[in-house]
Amino acid sequence: MNKINKYLFFLTNKYLIINFIIISVFIFFINILELSRVLSDENRNILNFLYLSSLKYPSILNEIIPFVTIVSVSFLIRNLINNNELISMRNLGYSIFDIFMPIGIAIFLMGIFFLVFINPISVLMEKKYDNKLDYKDSSLYSIKISDNEMWIKNEIDKKNSSFINIKNINLRNMNAENIQILLISDDSKKFILAEKGEFKENLFSLKKVNYYNFYDEEYKKMNNFDLVINFNKENIISSISKYKLIPFYKYINHSKTLTKFNLYSSEIGLYYLSEFLKPIFIVVLAFLILGFSSKFNRNENFFKILFVSISLGFFIFLIKEVITKLTITLSLNFYLSYLIIFLIPFFIALYQVIKIEND
Repeated sequence: MNKINKYLFFLTNKYLIINFIIISVFIFFINILELSRVLSDENRNILNFLYLSSLKYPSILNEIIPFVTIVSVSFLIRNLINNNELISMRNLGYSIFDIFMPIGIAIFLMGIFFLVFINPISVLMEKKYDNKLDYKDSSLYSIKISDNEMWIKNEIDKKNSSFINIKNINLRNMNAENIQILLISDDSKKFILAEKGEFKENLFSLKKVNYYNFYDEEYKKMNNFDLVINFNKENIISSISKYKLIPFYKYINHSKTLTKFNLYSSEIGLYYLSEFLKPIFIVVLAFLILGFSSKFNRNENFFKILFVSISLGFFIFLIKEVITKLTITLSLNFYLSYLIIFLIPFFIALYQVIKIEND
């Protein structure tokens, strides 16, 4: 990497870091204001506000990557134009593609860093954030899926709780098969095997049951057994379909599990694909902003450049939202949907850059 490429690489990182700090801190305080609306009166204190906002902070960073990229590249190109560096590089024989190469590498590496490190951290802290705000419900039940199984922790009262493992479930009629349940209380421990079960409001009605009481060494078979539960169908669906609270390295396994439980959809596939390919997508965004920003002259108003850049970013965001909604509504192939989202800014940027090169 020659001196000019190193200079562009490190200058890009400088603007990315500065803009991340400024924009994320601004949103951090907006989030504190939002917390004042949702927190109960007894939890409203400065330490709680700061703690919850810090839990939300990695998610904020992960969400603002496209916007920060747009603003950072705009400032970067403005700096190169003001210092006559862009013209000097062009006079040395550098094409727009040559100039963009170190910029794109810096942005891509930033995207990889956010995917590999910030994404898992944001998921972990987002779960803590949700549990903190919804502590009452989370203390009554916890529903998770892993390795093609569903695990449910159900607290009946302070002295009695159960752990439910389900191999198969049909969420349409709420029928389950191949069920194992461990019942724990202060004076007993019981284990239940059931071939089938059905969720009915606050009961889990089991069929063909093998019942073991470890304390009394009791074993018996029963045709029916009703287990009291503190969750319903909506709780199960909302808990296991929180696909955004899954780290990137579990996307494939989680998709397979959701498919097994009839929960996988084009919306989930498009979200996972978008997150996984985000490092490449923000490079395309940067390429788009470079194509439009580099055409401005030294004496032109910077706010004009910034306005054009943000407008372009908003336009791409709008296209992405429209295609996402169409994908969900019409159950379109999410690979095709993402390809359209990706290619629209790419071809616009390519056209603009080629136009500048030919001028």
